[in-house]
Amino acid sequence: MTDLLTPTRKQVADWARLSQKKFRRESGQFLIEGEVCVREALKAKVVDCLLVLSTEAERWELLSREHPKLLSYRVNSDVFQRVSQVETTQGIAAIGKQFKLPARKSGLTMLCEQVSDPGNCGALLRVADFFGVSELILGAGSTDVWNEKVVRGSMGSLFHQPVREVEDIHALIKEWKGDSLALVAHGGEEVSSTLQLKAPKLLVLGNETRGLSPELEESCTRKLTLTPHGQAESLNLVTAAAVFCYALSKKLV
Repeated sequence: MTDLLTPTRKQVADWARLSQKKFRRESGQFLIEGEVCVREALKAKVVDCLLVLSTEAERWELLSREHPKLLSYRVNSDVFQRVSQVETTQGIAAIGKQFKLPARKSGLTMLCEQVSDPGNCGALLRVADFFGVSELILGAGSTDVWNEKVVRGSMGSLFHQPVREVEDIHALIKEWKGDSLALVAHGGEEVSSTLQLKAPKLLVLGNETRGLSPELEESCTRKLTLTPHGQAESLNLVTAAAVFCYALSKKLV
């Protein structure tokens, strides 16, 4: 069995405080929970240390051995619950250091005016990553990407997908070189094989409940709509983003 360290009280207190946005910004760290996210973080080389639940130590022995230079701590269930934000744990977590990824070379960028729910933000990261989006841009007032629920919801995509926060998204849209595409519920164009769009494309999404603000909608060069064929009037933010990313990805060549 790989020797696991015992954390100090201060370390435990600092790890627990990572649930606070202010402390995450001050420390430059964030919490990573679950096997998938921890393994992706290790591949990305952004892990400061591993936290292993004492009752699951044997299960994660190989993972510790694979990274012998990385500090690994054994913690009891009380400490793990204090640090972790999930009710049902896999017994593995990590403390990560915040990082910045360069934008991908892609003809499509996604911008969300304001995504409030951390779970939605994590899912948007997965959608953007799946379709190879250049960047996911988040407007002012959006949830913190280092929130533990965003990290979990991304299922590892946080470590692959470039994302950045922009205070003045109106200026960004105004200066965009290609078409800026407002996703609206009614009155927009359908994405079809005959639709001519100027690259690079910027897909502009609104808030989960309020949609796009009228000012931002009007600042975009084009408006896109998805026409329902059943009784449901609309799709949620993440599903709509995935549908339009798929449709637009067909037009990137």
